[in-house]
Amino acid sequence: MSLSTLQQNLLPLIEKALQDYINSLDFDLVNDLKEMITYHMGWHDDEADSASHGKRLRPLLLLLCTGALHDDILKALPAGISIELLHNFTLIHDDIEDRSPLRHGQPTLWKKWGIAKAINTGDALFSIAQMSMLKLRETCNERIAAESAHRLNQTSLQLTSGQHIDLSFENMEKIPVDAYLDMIKGKTAALISLSTNLSGLISGQSGIVQKHLSEFGKSLGMAFQIQDDGLGIWGDPEITGKSAVSDIQTRKKTLPILYGLEKSLEFKKMWDKENLHAEDVTQMAEALEACGAKAYAQSKTKAYTEKALSNLERLFPKKNDEAQALIELSERLLNRKF
Repeated sequence: MSLSTLQQNLLPLIEKALQDYINSLDFDLVNDLKEMITYHMGWHDDEADSASHGKRLRPLLLLLCTGALHDDILKALPAGISIELLHNFTLIHDDIEDRSPLRHGQPTLWKKWGIAKAINTGDALFSIAQMSMLKLRETCNERIAAESAHRLNQTSLQLTSGQHIDLSFENMEKIPVDAYLDMIKGKTAALISLSTNLSGLISGQSGIVQKHLSEFGKSLGMAFQIQDDGLGIWGDPEITGKSAVSDIQTRKKTLPILYGLEKSLEFKKMWDKENLHAEDVTQMAEALEACGAKAYAQSKTKAYTEKALSNLERLFPKKNDEAQALIELSERLLNRKF
């Protein structure tokens, strides 16, 4: 069974489970809070709008890994819901902290409802994510639910630590590439690593297998974030739903930009200008590509993707449909446009 076929089966399952869980909660006194959650999640008129929500990559990885381990994917569904809601909690807060006006081609939550209500909605999703993870009591057992919730909170601390470092970078003149890679291990790779790791816990795998699953997810997360860094400069806004060269406009110190600051005097001179005009931003993107920043980011993406695939080979020497789909998904991330 191909990745496309499995996605056609699993993504509607994930989307319905997310909506059903939100709809099961009591919002009688705060209907507008539920409206904000459903708006951010990309749901309109009680239906999922595939153009306005994310790829649901994290729960998809969790379910595929569980299936690749020859276990029932439905056992892992509460954890998948939890991880996706936690991810969206971070997106709401990141959009505020980064002052991002758009996500998936629509105004971000804080732009539409204001900062205070957006923060509160993110906090609500954090709480709901905890509640969903504990539903593993029903599909697995008390021990697995408690340990999964513990790992979720450990990962939450890694996420917020990574974001703290990212925000601190704004006031630092020089940032070593290694420091940046450490930051994205927390901010992005940690949650993807949790997604793959929990499949091992849920299906009763050994500590060694769980470690390889974590390493697979971490490497994939690193590749995913560095690819995203490139899209923040050279991505097509019609496909990404974000402004072109948005990371330059907001002076966000991503991997290609750090490389350019180190390697290109032309880029650094423009970066140091007090005010950036549209033509400056375009020239800066061109200067980054000319000095090799784009090629460098692509090479790092490829290296982390190959590391992820190496862990998959170790985990699944004999591949069932889900294991083969994991390989195909990892390879697609290297060439994604959004």
